Amino acid sequence: MKPFWDTDIESEETFKKINEKGIAKAEKKLGVILPDTYKKLILEQNGGYTLHNAFPTDQPNGWAEDHVSFDHLRGIAKNEGIMDSDYLIEEWELPEGLVLICGDGHTWIALDYRETKEHPTVHYFDLEYETDFKLADSFDELIAGHYTAEDSEEDGMSDEEWQAEYEKQNKPLSKEEVKDIFITKDPEQLSKIANFQVEQIDDVKWIFSEVETYMNSIQDEEMLTNAGWAINTIFILNEEMIKQHADVVESARRFAEHLNQSEIDEMHDIAINISIALEFDLEE
Repeated sequence: MKPFWDTDIESEETFKKINEKGIAKAEKKLGVILPDTYKKLILEQNGGYTLHNAFPTDQPNGWAEDHVSFDHLRGIAKNEGIMDSDYLIEEWELPEGLVLICGDGHTWIALDYRETKEHPTVHYFDLEYETDFKLADSFDELIAGHYTAEDSEEDGMSDEEWQAEYEKQNKPLSKEEVKDIFITKDPEQLSKIANFQVEQIDDVKWIFSEVETYMNSIQDEEMLTNAGWAINTIFILNEEMIKQHADVVESARRFAEHLNQSEIDEMHDIAINISIALEFDLEE
C-alpha cells in the first residue's frame, strides 16, 4: 500500500491507536463491515491528515470543477471520528445509512451503506450546493485516485487560515469560563468544556470533579451526553499524564463503570472510550 498519512502534521483527529478487537467492536456498534483497506490504514494510524488532498471527479461542486477535497480521514472514535456518524447525520440532515469518513459540516465524503452492510460505494455530499453523487465504486478506488491538487489553497482556506480559524473557535477555557458554561445550561456550549486548559494533574482533577458533580445534578439526555463526551475528550488528550496518577485512573474507572450502567446508549460509548484511553477493563 502506498504511503497515505501525513505524519508531519499534528492533528487532534489522530486518536489513540486501535487494534483489530477495537475495530470489530466499532463494526458491531455501526452494524456494518468496514472496508479492509480502511481498517489497514486505521491500524497504521487512527485518523488524521493525509499526504494528498483531493480526489478527481467530473461533477462540478462547491469545492472545484474537477475534484473534491480529501485531506483527512476520520478514525474510529467519537468527537471527530466515524463513531459520530449517526449524530452528524441527524445534525446535518443527511441520509441514514452512511459512515462519514471525511468532512467539515458542509461537505462530506461517506461510505454508503444504504443498500448494503459491506463493500460500500463512496458518496460525496455538498449541503450548500445541494450536491449528492457517487464519488467512487469502492474505498479502494478512493484511495487509488487520491492525489494532490496544487490549486487547492485557492479553492478553500490554506492550512494556516484553517488552523487560525480552528484555534479561534476552540480557544482554551479558564475555570471561570467553564463555570459560566455550567450556568448557561446550553447543550451546545457544554461540548466546549473539552477545551478547558489543562497544564497539570490538578487541572484534570478539578474539571473531572466539576463535570461529575454537574452530571449528577441534571436529567436532560443531551446535556448529559455532551458533558460526558467533553470529559472523555479531556481524558484522551491528557491520558499519558493521567496514567501516572493511580488515584485519577481509579476515579475515572468508577466514573466509566457508572456510565456503563446508564440507560442512555451513548453513555456506554463514553465509558468504553475512557476505558480504552486509560487502559482498564470495565466490569460486565
